[in-house]
Amino acid sequence: MAAIISRRLRLSTLASSLLKPSSYSITNFISNNPKPPIFKPSQFLPPIRFLSTNNKDSSSTLDSDETQKPSPGPSPSPYPSQNPNFKHQEIEGPTVERDLSPLANETRVVLETMMKNMYSLSRVVAALGLLQLTLGAWITYLTKSEPIAEVSLQSLLAFAFPFSLAFMLRRALKPMHFFKKMEELGRLQILTLALQVAKQLNVLFVRVRAVSVLSVVGVVVGVVVAVGSKWS
Repeated sequence: MAAIISRRLRLSTLASSLLKPSSYSITNFISNNPKPPIFKPSQFLPPIRFLSTNNKDSSSTLDSDETQKPSPGPSPSPYPSQNPNFKHQEIEGPTVERDLSPLANETRVVLETMMKNMYSLSRVVAALGLLQLTLGAWITYLTKSEPIAEVSLQSLLAFAFPFSLAFMLRRALKPMHFFKKMEELGRLQILTLALQVAKQLNVLFVRVRAVSVLSVVGVVVGVVVAVGSKWS
């Protein structure tokens, strides 16, 4: 009988031990896994950006992007004179061998004499125009009570044509002096100098012809107007 009672006690203690949870296993599990993994949706979804309708915020973001971008360097100028790296290189010294033959020296003397004569001619022609202007003013003063249109027209033409001729002679002398200086520095040959002087003389003759034609047309028109005014 005692054996049966002891057996029942053992069975009851065994059953109670099985039904009661073990504190060791729970504490061991918690110590081994202090923070169980928690899955968040944000780990698997891309970040959501909200577009702002505020123009100020958008402009500020654009300004910040522009400031972060590296500024490009200055674009090269298409004009060499505006390029700081461009350096003007002047040619120094003679570029051709100067001709010192007797014919070349005689050509230089003749050209220099011709230019001096042209300069003197311009002074004389200008003085002639000034004299014609003074004479025309005196005639106009004497005939101020009864002015004559033909005399006034002739005085104006006698003054304008010599002054125009003197001005054209001075303009033709400037390039001649320039090419003569270049030939002396050894930049031009004597043949090129003679060619340039001939070109300037040709231009001078064309200008004198044009001024002469204009003077003739002006005189004809003036005379026709004066005669027409008398007959009317």
